[in-house]
Amino acid sequence: MDSLHAAAHQSITEFLSGAVGLGFLQIGQVVIKINPKGFCLRHETDAGREDLEVFYSPEDALGIARYDVSGDYRPLKTAPNLRRGWELRLDSLAALRIALDGIYPAALGNWRAVLQGEKIAQPLRETLNRQTGMYRITGLLTHHEASRIIDSLCRPGCLRQILWPIESADSGPAPAAPDGRIPLFCTNPCSHFLGKAREAVKSRRVES
Repeated sequence: MDSLHAAAHQSITEFLSGAVGLGFLQIGQVVIKINPKGFCLRHETDAGREDLEVFYSPEDALGIARYDVSGDYRPLKTAPNLRRGWELRLDSLAALRIALDGIYPAALGNWRAVLQGEKIAQPLRETLNRQTGMYRITGLLTHHEASRIIDSLCRPGCLRQILWPIESADSGPAPAAPDGRIPLFCTNPCSHFLGKAREAVKSRRVES
């Protein structure tokens, strides 16, 4: 693990090289395989398939991540609905970095920042209190309502680990120890969370 922390102080590409070399070969629903020509990415459930559609450019990762198996747009790239049936062949570490960033944006940068000891997640309360316009009302969200949204929306619908605490006085959840997977961290509540927060507050005010 000391080698990983050392690599975190290098460039993103060098950091990725160190992580892959240490056996971090999965990120979200994507498995990374090393071969003599470079790297190969597949959906985790496609390990033994031979009928996959093959892509060769790291930019193809954007298209792979854009739609789910039903052809519907995926607004949340860390939702557990990445489509199957593809293989992305890459010839360099730089191409691997671009492809992973296309499928899971900012994941490598967030992980490196955590390993460097940076505080990359602000309390939910501070984020809600800064909202304007239609989301300004979310500043009235209670702790209980926030926890309920996390349990009903975030945990089943997203692969990221939340790093932000709910209240300003609380300490954030400790980043999970790596287990051979490149972690996905949530550093800010997304628009889906804010939408649910707005609904919760408006519903409470209507009832009262």
